[in-house]
Amino acid sequence: MGHKAYKQIAIIFIILIILFPLFIILNNRINLSNNLTKKEREWLHQQGSLIYAADRNAPPLRFHDEADGQYKGILIDYVNSLSIEIGTNIELHPMLWEDAIDSLSQGQTDICDMFASAERSKHFLFTKPIYNLRSVLVIQASSTDIHSLQDLEGKVMAMQKKDYASEYLSINFPSIEQHYVGDLEEALLLLGEGKVDGVLGDEPVIFYHLNNNHLENKVKIIEKPVYENQVVFAVPKSKPELIPILNKGIDALKKKNAVEKVQQKWFGISAPIVRQFDIEVAKKYIFSLILIIATIIILMSLWNSSLKKQIKVRTKELEDSRNDLQIVFDGMTEFMLVLNRDNIVVNTNKSFLNFIGKSKYQVLGKYYGEILDMFSTSDFDNIIKSTFEDSINCKNEIYLKNEVYEVNTYPLKDTNNNINNTLVLMYNVTSDKISKNKLLQANKMMAIGELAAGIAHEIRNPLGIIRNHSFILRSYSNANINKSLDYIDNAVQRASRIIDNILNFSRISGDTEEFVDIGEFIHNILELQVKNLQKQGISYKVECINNYKFLINQESLKHILINLLSNAMDAIEENGEIIVKAYEYDEGILIEFIDNGIGISPENIEKIFNPFYTSKEPGKGTGLGLYITYNEVKKLKGDISVESKLGFGTKFKVYLPAGGNSNEGSI
Repeated sequence: MGHKAYKQIAIIFIILIILFPLFIILNNRINLSNNLTKKEREWLHQQGSLIYAADRNAPPLRFHDEADGQYKGILIDYVNSLSIEIGTNIELHPMLWEDAIDSLSQGQTDICDMFASAERSKHFLFTKPIYNLRSVLVIQASSTDIHSLQDLEGKVMAMQKKDYASEYLSINFPSIEQHYVGDLEEALLLLGEGKVDGVLGDEPVIFYHLNNNHLENKVKIIEKPVYENQVVFAVPKSKPELIPILNKGIDALKKKNAVEKVQQKWFGISAPIVRQFDIEVAKKYIFSLILIIATIIILMSLWNSSLKKQIKVRTKELEDSRNDLQIVFDGMTEFMLVLNRDNIVVNTNKSFLNFIGKSKYQVLGKYYGEILDMFSTSDFDNIIKSTFEDSINCKNEIYLKNEVYEVNTYPLKDTNNNINNTLVLMYNVTSDKISKNKLLQANKMMAIGELAAGIAHEIRNPLGIIRNHSFILRSYSNANINKSLDYIDNAVQRASRIIDNILNFSRISGDTEEFVDIGEFIHNILELQVKNLQKQGISYKVECINNYKFLINQESLKHILINLLSNAMDAIEENGEIIVKAYEYDEGILIEFIDNGIGISPENIEKIFNPFYTSKEPGKGTGLGLYITYNEVKKLKGDISVESKLGFGTKFKVYLPAGGNSNEGSI
């Protein structure tokens, strides 16, 4: 856009600035005065005082104050202001509403404010609108099936006789039965007592009586207004001369914002309780609005071409930048996703999509709990919640399916510094925290350490027997020599068996599978701990058929049984029992490890296979025994489950298929 075009725009603005105040001044001159004519003044003089009659109990619009006997209200103050504007006295007569209507139609009174209608136009003439007023429906608080007037057909409503609401119901809902009352306060009290089903009336009057009579808990207002109409002054048809006089007074009061000022006096606010309808004000400024709109259109047309070009350039830059960022985002090996405050997925990278096996189309716009699968946990929820509430980076480790994940969150701020999204990074740190081969050897050495005391006693006892009976051989007869030799043979065999068990346990057998006598294998494992079992007063029993041989990896089975045995011994406080059962099951073997120890609480039973989880006192457990057991079972393509009840003991069930070694390294 060139220099010439900018100059033209500046000229247009200067012209508009000059014309706008001139237009306002001219318009004000045209509507400057609403003074009454001489003829109108003479007519008012002949009439004497005018009489305004209306409802005696419709606060805050109008009401008879029994404390001082005065007729007060927003409309009463407005009528008093109108009296000053037209230069004549207006007497105020509070009545029942139906009496006010009758007296006006008979010419006994001169003015009453009301909604205009076809029926009322048969008896009255109407002025310009004064303000807008809404009517609302009130029902019993316990009503659940009433949402509009249509739901009240066939029911009873309390109404003021000859009120516009009564006329409205008669025309639109003739099946609703109308019970006539003196005023809206009486109607609402009947509704609160459950004697009628509904009340229809002016909104400010309804609100006043509800608060004043403390009916808020007994009745409720349907939120949507039933209708909203313009309120006018009505005069008898016999006095048409009064209409132009009143209209001039209404116009003068509108210019002075009389309705708002009266309300400010009553309530200390300027926002209208009743809304003034002033089409004249709208007409005054409509030409200005047209000029402004025309100017905007001209400016938009002049700038449109230039803006389009700039937008295209900027859009291209933003698209290139977004594509570059997405390439970097997708190239990250960590799992990444962006969530909004409603936990809806806004974006995610390819690494995470590949991990959960879903496409971006299936993920974006979905609640993360529906698509995150195993990541949808209470721990994950708390991390996200803390990020949004505290506006800080959060870092935590969570255990999911026996893996350890490090979760980092970063609040993302928009241009207004508001945090609407958060970036979530998830990284599997199990391999970093656990060196698989080292943990195997460390666990084995720990188990050997626990067995050392018992093994020392077991070896020392048979050696003592050998020493004693060697002494006997030197002192007794030949008969005694043979008996002593039998003792020596048995003791040597026992010591040899113990040493074989230690060697078998310490041997690294790799992934080789061989047939194992299951019953004998279990007995050998238990014998390694027999001294500790006796010391704790724990008895044991093995239930397995004789010569039951099974093709399996001895190394893995050793880890499984020793860790389960150690876990059972720790769970038994005193005088307990351990039962080990082994039998054929579903083309494999099922081993049940049962103890009558303290049991596991329900909140902990799902955590026992997590690495580093332990309920033991510090220094008495690493939290790796059951984790290693779980992985050894999975290495053999088996399954492990646990049943436990606090105070009654625990049962571990290990199922191993025949020849189930996967040739994968175990943890």
